[in-house]
Amino acid sequence: MEAVLEFAEHEFNLNVRQKDGASLREHLEVVHMQIGKMPEQLKPVDIPDFVNYLWQWFLELSRGRGYAEYGPMPLSYSEIKAWAQLTKTELQSWELNVIKKIDLIYLAKEIKK
Repeated sequence: MEAVLEFAEHEFNLNVRQKDGASLREHLEVVHMQIGKMPEQLKPVDIPDFVNYLWQWFLELSRGRGYAEYGPMPLSYSEIKAWAQLTKTELQSWELNVIKKIDLIYLAKEIKK
């Protein structure tokens, strides 16, 4: 499961907004176009197919995330349970733990903004 967490961390790092409002990913893509060489930070981190669904589930859950004046709220257990029931998804406890860890990584990046 470390692979999906590494993938998440990589994606969230690339999405961090810089002082000019553009994401790090956007800056690196411009560098890539200008010099014709892909910056190391832009090189993709692989996510194995067998855990990709956890990333997709996190993205689905995150789209329904609540926000407060200070930023995004953590995904709650009740929100995850409601999502699982509505989508008829049988969520194993280890899958729930991975989704919550991805969420912690996401929130840590959002707080730094």
